[in-house]
Amino acid sequence: MGQSRIGIIGGGPAGLMAAEAAAAQGAKVVVFDAMPTVGRKFLMAGKSGLNITHGEEHALLRGRFGVAGERLHAALDAFDGAALREWCAGLGIETFVGSSGRVFPKQMKASPLLRAWLARLAEQGVEIRTRWRWAGFASDDLVFEGGKQERFDAVVLALGGASWPRLGSDASWVPWLQERGVLVSAFRPANIGFEVDWSPVFAERYAGEPVKAVTANGVTGEFVVTRWGIEGSLVYAQSAALRDALEQSGAAALTLDLVPGRTVERLAKDLGRQPAKASFSNRLRKGRGSMA
Repeated sequence: MGQSRIGIIGGGPAGLMAAEAAAAQGAKVVVFDAMPTVGRKFLMAGKSGLNITHGEEHALLRGRFGVAGERLHAALDAFDGAALREWCAGLGIETFVGSSGRVFPKQMKASPLLRAWLARLAEQGVEIRTRWRWAGFASDDLVFEGGKQERFDAVVLALGGASWPRLGSDASWVPWLQERGVLVSAFRPANIGFEVDWSPVFAERYAGEPVKAVTANGVTGEFVVTRWGIEGSLVYAQSAALRDALEQSGAAALTLDLVPGRTVERLAKDLGRQPAKASFSNRLRKGRGSMA
Protein backbone atom coordinates (compact mmCIF):
# COMPACT_ATOMS: atom_id res chain seq x y z
CA MET A 1 0.00 0.00 0.00
CA GLY A 2 1.41 3.41 -1.02
CA GLN A 3 1.85 6.50 1.05
CA SER A 4 -1.46 8.14 2.01
CA ARG A 5 -2.02 11.65 0.71
CA ILE A 6 -3.84 13.97 3.10
CA GLY A 7 -5.25 17.38 2.21
CA ILE A 8 -5.90 19.95 4.93
CA ILE A 9 -7.96 23.06 4.26
CA GLY A 10 -6.99 25.81 6.67
CA GLY A 11 -3.59 26.89 7.96
CA GLY A 12 -4.53 27.93 11.46
CA PRO A 13 -3.41 26.07 14.61
CA ALA A 14 -5.93 23.24 14.09
CA GLY A 15 -4.86 22.66 10.51
CA LEU A 16 -1.16 22.81 11.32
CA MET A 17 -1.56 20.41 14.24
CA ALA A 18 -3.49 18.01 12.02
CA ALA A 19 -0.68 18.26 9.46
CA GLU A 20 1.96 17.49 12.06
CA ALA A 21 0.04 14.48 13.36
CA ALA A 22 -0.61 13.08 9.88
CA ALA A 23 2.99 13.60 8.75
CA ALA A 24 4.24 11.87 11.90
CA GLN A 25 2.24 8.80 10.77
CA GLY A 26 4.00 8.80 7.42
CA ALA A 27 1.38 10.56 5.30
CA LYS A 28 2.14 13.01 2.50
CA VAL A 29 0.43 16.19 3.67
CA VAL A 30 -0.59 19.32 1.78
CA VAL A 31 -2.03 22.31 3.69
CA PHE A 32 -4.07 24.89 1.76
CA ASP A 33 -4.79 28.40 2.99
CA ALA A 34 -6.53 31.26 1.19
CA MET A 35 -4.39 33.94 2.81
CA PRO A 36 -0.85 34.99 1.78
CA THR A 37 0.54 33.39 4.96
CA VAL A 38 -0.72 30.83 7.48
CA GLY A 39 -1.63 31.42 11.11
CA ARG A 40 -2.84 34.99 10.71
CA LYS A 41 -5.50 34.91 13.41
CA PHE A 42 -3.10 33.00 15.65
CA LEU A 43 -0.57 35.82 15.28
CA MET A 44 -3.22 38.44 15.97
CA ALA A 45 -4.29 36.63 19.14
CA GLY A 46 -0.68 36.55 20.28
CA LYS A 47 -0.21 40.31 20.06
CA SER A 48 -1.66 40.83 23.53
CA GLY A 49 -0.05 37.74 25.08
CA LEU A 50 -0.60 34.23 23.76
CA ASN A 51 -2.65 32.22 26.25
CA ILE A 52 -2.01 28.63 25.12
CA THR A 53 -3.65 26.66 27.95
CA HIS A 54 -4.33 26.70 31.69
CA GLY A 55 -2.05 25.56 34.48
CA GLU A 56 -4.88 24.04 36.52
CA GLU A 57 -5.65 20.40 37.21
CA HIS A 58 -6.82 18.47 34.18
CA ALA A 59 -10.29 17.86 35.60
CA LEU A 60 -10.85 21.62 35.81
CA LEU A 61 -9.56 22.13 32.28
CA ARG A 62 -12.00 19.51 31.01
CA GLY A 63 -14.86 21.51 32.50
CA ARG A 64 -14.08 24.68 30.56
CA PHE A 65 -15.69 23.67 27.27
CA GLY A 66 -19.39 23.87 28.06
CA VAL A 67 -21.73 21.88 25.85
CA ALA A 68 -18.81 20.92 23.57
CA GLY A 69 -17.00 19.26 26.46
CA GLU A 70 -18.46 15.79 25.95
CA ARG A 71 -17.19 15.69 22.36
CA LEU A 72 -13.77 17.06 23.33
CA HIS A 73 -12.98 15.03 26.44
CA ALA A 74 -11.21 12.19 24.61
CA ALA A 75 -8.98 14.66 22.73
CA LEU A 76 -8.26 16.64 25.89
CA ASP A 77 -7.35 13.48 27.77
CA ALA A 78 -4.98 12.44 24.98
CA PHE A 79 -3.30 15.85 24.78
CA ASP A 80 -3.74 17.76 28.03
CA GLY A 81 -2.29 21.05 29.21
CA ALA A 82 0.95 19.45 30.38
CA ALA A 83 1.40 17.73 27.01
CA LEU A 84 0.85 21.04 25.22
CA ARG A 85 3.57 22.68 27.31
CA GLU A 86 5.92 19.78 26.51
CA TRP A 87 5.10 20.23 22.83
CA CYS A 88 6.02 23.93 23.07
CA ALA A 89 9.27 23.01 24.82
CA GLY A 90 10.06 20.67 21.93
CA LEU A 91 9.87 23.70 19.64
CA GLY A 92 12.26 25.60 21.92
CA ILE A 93 9.48 27.73 23.41
CA GLU A 94 9.53 28.05 27.20
CA THR A 95 6.23 28.63 28.96
CA PHE A 96 5.12 29.89 32.37
CA VAL A 97 1.97 29.99 34.48
CA GLY A 98 0.77 33.56 35.05
CA SER A 99 -0.97 34.93 38.12
CA SER A 100 -4.34 34.16 36.48
CA GLY A 101 -3.42 30.47 36.17
CA ARG A 102 -3.12 30.79 32.39
CA VAL A 103 -0.06 29.52 30.54
CA PHE A 104 1.90 31.81 28.23
CA PRO A 105 5.13 31.58 26.22
CA LYS A 106 7.92 33.45 28.04
CA GLN A 107 8.31 35.65 24.98
CA MET A 108 4.57 36.49 25.21
CA LYS A 109 4.27 36.39 21.42
CA ALA A 110 2.93 33.94 18.87
CA SER A 111 5.45 34.63 16.11
CA PRO A 112 8.46 32.72 17.56
CA LEU A 113 6.29 29.68 18.19
CA LEU A 114 4.80 29.80 14.70
CA ARG A 115 8.22 30.13 13.05
CA ALA A 116 9.58 27.13 14.95
CA TRP A 117 6.43 25.14 14.17
CA LEU A 118 6.61 25.84 10.45
CA ALA A 119 10.28 24.83 10.43
CA ARG A 120 9.37 21.50 12.02
CA LEU A 121 6.57 20.93 9.49
CA ALA A 122 8.99 21.63 6.64
CA GLU A 123 11.36 19.04 8.08
CA GLN A 124 8.48 16.54 8.12
CA GLY A 125 7.87 17.19 4.44
CA VAL A 126 4.57 19.03 4.88
CA GLU A 127 3.75 21.16 1.84
CA ILE A 128 1.98 24.47 2.52
CA ARG A 129 0.21 26.24 -0.33
CA THR A 130 -0.90 29.78 0.41
CA ARG A 131 -3.30 31.85 -1.72
CA TRP A 132 -5.18 28.62 -2.49
CA ARG A 133 -8.81 29.45 -1.72
CA TRP A 134 -11.07 26.43 -1.47
CA ALA A 135 -14.18 26.80 -3.65
CA GLY A 136 -16.11 23.57 -3.02
CA PHE A 137 -16.27 20.09 -4.49
CA ALA A 138 -16.38 18.46 -7.92
CA SER A 139 -17.37 14.86 -7.22
CA ASP A 140 -14.60 13.66 -4.87
CA ASP A 141 -12.16 16.39 -5.88
CA LEU A 142 -11.46 19.60 -4.00
CA VAL A 143 -11.94 22.66 -6.19
CA PHE A 144 -9.94 25.84 -5.70
CA GLU A 145 -10.36 29.29 -7.19
CA GLY A 146 -8.92 29.48 -10.67
CA GLY A 147 -10.30 26.05 -11.60
CA LYS A 148 -7.58 24.02 -9.87
CA GLN A 149 -8.59 20.61 -8.57
CA GLU A 150 -6.92 18.17 -6.18
CA ARG A 151 -7.86 14.70 -4.92
CA PHE A 152 -6.68 13.11 -1.66
CA ASP A 153 -7.13 9.88 0.25
CA ALA A 154 -8.57 11.92 3.11
CA VAL A 155 -9.32 15.58 3.73
CA VAL A 156 -9.31 17.50 7.01
CA LEU A 157 -11.39 20.68 7.12
CA ALA A 158 -9.89 23.14 9.62
CA LEU A 159 -11.80 26.15 8.40
CA GLY A 160 -12.46 28.34 11.41
CA GLY A 161 -15.78 30.05 11.93
CA ALA A 162 -17.09 33.45 10.88
CA SER A 163 -15.28 35.53 13.48
CA TRP A 164 -12.70 37.45 11.46
CA PRO A 165 -13.13 37.54 7.65
CA ARG A 166 -10.12 39.83 7.16
CA LEU A 167 -7.88 37.12 8.60
CA GLY A 168 -9.53 34.25 6.77
CA SER A 169 -12.42 33.14 9.01
CA ASP A 170 -15.31 34.05 6.70
CA ALA A 171 -17.50 30.89 6.82
CA SER A 172 -17.78 30.82 3.02
CA TRP A 173 -17.56 27.03 3.23
CA VAL A 174 -20.96 26.54 4.92
CA PRO A 175 -23.11 26.06 1.77
CA TRP A 176 -20.69 23.52 0.26
CA LEU A 177 -21.01 21.27 3.30
CA GLN A 178 -24.77 21.78 3.54
CA GLU A 179 -25.10 20.71 -0.11
CA ARG A 180 -23.48 17.42 0.93
CA GLY A 181 -25.94 16.89 3.75
CA VAL A 182 -23.65 18.03 6.57
CA LEU A 183 -25.57 19.65 9.42
CA VAL A 184 -24.00 23.01 10.24
CA SER A 185 -25.10 24.78 13.41
CA ALA A 186 -25.86 28.48 13.03
CA PHE A 187 -23.02 30.72 14.12
CA ARG A 188 -23.56 32.58 17.38
CA PRO A 189 -21.43 35.19 19.17
CA ALA A 190 -18.83 33.80 21.59
CA ASN A 191 -15.74 35.17 23.36
CA ILE A 192 -17.36 38.58 23.35
CA GLY A 193 -17.62 41.67 25.50
CA PHE A 194 -20.92 42.98 26.84
CA GLU A 195 -22.52 46.39 27.09
CA VAL A 196 -23.30 47.77 30.54
CA ASP A 197 -25.32 50.93 31.16
CA TRP A 198 -22.70 52.66 33.29
CA SER A 199 -23.40 56.10 34.67
CA PRO A 200 -21.44 58.84 32.86
CA VAL A 201 -19.40 59.44 36.03
CA PHE A 202 -18.47 55.76 36.37
CA ALA A 203 -17.59 55.39 32.70
CA GLU A 204 -15.45 58.51 32.71
CA ARG A 205 -13.57 57.53 35.85
CA TYR A 206 -13.06 53.81 35.38
CA ALA A 207 -12.96 53.12 31.63
CA GLY A 208 -9.78 51.15 30.94
CA GLU A 209 -9.35 49.98 34.54
CA PRO A 210 -8.67 46.26 35.08
CA VAL A 211 -10.61 44.22 37.64
CA LYS A 212 -8.15 41.54 38.78
CA ALA A 213 -8.21 38.31 40.78
CA VAL A 214 -11.99 37.92 40.91
CA THR A 215 -14.13 34.83 40.42
CA ALA A 216 -17.27 34.21 38.40
CA ASN A 217 -19.01 30.82 38.44
CA GLY A 218 -15.93 29.12 39.83
CA VAL A 219 -13.54 30.63 37.25
CA THR A 220 -10.87 33.05 38.48
CA GLY A 221 -9.45 35.73 36.22
CA GLU A 222 -9.69 39.37 35.31
CA PHE A 223 -11.49 41.71 32.95
CA VAL A 224 -11.48 45.35 31.93
CA VAL A 225 -14.08 48.05 32.44
CA THR A 226 -14.64 49.90 29.17
CA ARG A 227 -16.61 53.03 28.40
CA TRP A 228 -19.41 50.91 27.04
CA GLY A 229 -19.24 47.79 29.25
CA ILE A 230 -16.90 44.92 30.12
CA GLU A 231 -14.49 42.70 28.23
CA GLY A 232 -11.53 40.46 28.92
CA SER A 233 -10.65 36.85 29.62
CA LEU A 234 -13.00 36.29 32.56
CA VAL A 235 -15.92 37.78 30.63
CA TYR A 236 -15.08 35.73 27.55
CA ALA A 237 -15.14 32.57 29.67
CA GLN A 238 -18.70 33.43 30.70
CA SER A 239 -19.85 34.80 27.35
CA ALA A 240 -21.74 31.73 26.15
CA ALA A 241 -23.84 31.57 29.33
CA LEU A 242 -24.45 35.33 29.28
CA ARG A 243 -25.37 35.18 25.59
CA ASP A 244 -27.86 32.38 26.21
CA ALA A 245 -29.45 34.29 29.09
CA LEU A 246 -29.82 37.39 26.94
CA GLU A 247 -31.43 35.40 24.13
CA GLN A 248 -33.85 33.66 26.48
CA SER A 249 -34.90 36.49 28.78
CA GLY A 250 -33.43 39.72 27.44
CA ALA A 251 -31.25 40.19 30.52
CA ALA A 252 -28.10 38.62 31.93
CA ALA A 253 -26.21 38.95 35.22
CA LEU A 254 -22.52 38.31 35.87
CA THR A 255 -22.09 37.57 39.57
CA LEU A 256 -18.58 38.28 40.82
CA ASP A 257 -16.74 37.27 43.96
CA LEU A 258 -14.40 40.23 44.42
CA VAL A 259 -12.50 38.55 47.26
CA PRO A 260 -12.35 34.85 46.37
CA GLY A 261 -11.22 32.58 49.13
CA ARG A 262 -12.39 34.80 52.00
CA THR A 263 -15.52 34.46 54.07
CA VAL A 264 -17.68 37.43 55.04
CA GLU A 265 -16.29 37.13 58.57
CA ARG A 266 -12.70 37.22 57.33
CA LEU A 267 -13.41 40.21 55.11
CA ALA A 268 -15.07 42.08 57.98
CA LYS A 269 -12.00 41.40 60.10
CA ASP A 270 -9.64 42.67 57.39
CA LEU A 271 -11.70 45.82 56.87
CA GLY A 272 -11.88 46.40 60.62
CA ARG A 273 -8.09 46.57 60.80
CA GLN A 274 -7.96 49.67 58.63
CA PRO A 275 -7.40 53.08 60.27
CA ALA A 276 -10.65 54.80 61.14
CA LYS A 277 -9.32 58.11 59.78
CA ALA A 278 -8.70 56.62 56.31
CA SER A 279 -11.17 57.43 53.57
CA PHE A 280 -13.88 54.91 52.85
CA SER A 281 -12.37 54.05 49.46
CA ASN A 282 -8.90 53.52 50.97
CA ARG A 283 -10.31 51.30 53.70
CA LEU A 284 -12.03 49.17 51.08
CA ARG A 285 -8.98 49.03 48.83
CA LYS A 286 -6.49 48.14 51.55
CA GLY A 287 -8.84 45.82 53.39
CA ARG A 288 -9.71 43.95 50.25
CA GLY A 289 -6.02 43.57 49.46
CA SER A 290 -5.04 42.45 52.97
CA MET A 291 -4.33 38.73 53.19
CA ALA A 292 -2.39 38.74 56.47
